[in-house]
Amino acid sequence: MQKEKKQNTNRAFDEMLKHALKRLEGKEPEEIEKNTGICFDRRRQKFYLNSMGKSIEIQYPDFSVRPALDEWHHLLVLHYLDLADGTELSGRLMTFGELPDGMVRGGGFDRHTEQEISEKIGHCSPKSVKDACAVLGGRLCMSNADICAVFDFFPRYPVTFKLWFADEEIPGSGRLFLDRSAGHFLSVEDAVTAGTLLLENLIRLIQNCEK
Repeated sequence: MQKEKKQNTNRAFDEMLKHALKRLEGKEPEEIEKNTGICFDRRRQKFYLNSMGKSIEIQYPDFSVRPALDEWHHLLVLHYLDLADGTELSGRLMTFGELPDGMVRGGGFDRHTEQEISEKIGHCSPKSVKDACAVLGGRLCMSNADICAVFDFFPRYPVTFKLWFADEEIPGSGRLFLDRSAGHFLSVEDAVTAGTLLLENLIRLIQNCEK
């Protein structure tokens, strides 16, 4: 049963990957660079970006990605190359549920995120949280939260993490936020996938630091 489920997942991913690559066929690298903010080296015919603490190369024109990434991270890179339209960042935050058509999927992710952060991060040490954020490329910022870090998941797709630690009276709490321009760069489904990848890696790194 487990093997069959994995095979179905792999087939679904392969189909989505094929579709994503098809959509990128014929796109000019200069236009992609302008819309995404990802640097393109014309001599090497490669795009270069950093995402979740990883340095990534994307070969043009076949859009192969190096090094090998988590398959959903790989797919998000291709979707960002395809969907980004160059809209400027607004500098204003919103929840995932506030994305266009995001009330159901995005709202569900917001609730899940709050629960996960409360249960798995809210009681951890500030040092562990800060160290884990740094590994994933997060920049610590001043805010109304105990810890606030901004992750440039893609050059024009920041994800903001806010955390309030637990005390004797209240449990820890936190949320992930997007810039209000986010709908110009990824779909709701992609946004939730990006948020999930970031949250899962953040929790894993923090828990490793706590050991």
